[in-house]
Amino acid sequence: MIARALIPATAALLALALAGCNNQAELDAAARTASNQIERSAAIGALAHDYQQARAAQQWDLALSYANTLQRLAPNSALANTVQATLSDTTIHADEVRDRQRLAALWSYDVTEPASGVSDGMWVSASIHADSNSNPEGSASAKLVLRHHPKWGRSAAIVLDQGQFDCAPACKVSVKFDDQPARLFAATKSEQNRQALTFDDERTIRESLDKIRAITIDTSIDGKPRSLSFDVGGFDRVALERQMQ
Repeated sequence: MIARALIPATAALLALALAGCNNQAELDAAARTASNQIERSAAIGALAHDYQQARAAQQWDLALSYANTLQRLAPNSALANTVQATLSDTTIHADEVRDRQRLAALWSYDVTEPASGVSDGMWVSASIHADSNSNPEGSASAKLVLRHHPKWGRSAAIVLDQGQFDCAPACKVSVKFDDQPARLFAATKSEQNRQALTFDDERTIRESLDKIRAITIDTSIDGKPRSLSFDVGGFDRVALERQMQ
């Protein structure tokens, strides 16, 4: 370890400090100073070592923590300069991890038990709310919902918390995957639930989620055009499929 390599050098420093002392008070003061320097050097070496170990294990946030502590303790040291050489790369990786975690946290995965006395099976779903820019003040909020039922199969729909879609008896809505050209998708509004708009081509919607970061859907709600954007980049297909087992 780096810290261990530093100990012989700092021990020599302690010996030199003590050699020039003429009385016990001076000896004690020199010993404390040298001992503190030994501990400081060992701590700096350990931080540099732990930083490299965390990088090797791809524990990017932990590596940043070690690097920041090292910079505070010894900003101009050789070890701090060595860490600085890879700090930008570590920061980029840490930001990417945090972004993936943020996107993943936007999704919810649920299992809905059948009503009492019903034996048709359970609904399994994954859902995500539209981003804040999609919900002007006072307007209905929306979420994208993927569902699977053992009897009725899969579906993909936008669901409102109030109001209803303008789609009677059927319509086509503009769907854009990331920056790709918009495509028209046939959709249906159920007479039983006018707050839900179901896509006829569920499979294309579902399979796109592994490849994109955002879906933007242009539709009309309560007589007014609305553009709904969903940050879907954190979709976890394994989490959804696991619920189905």
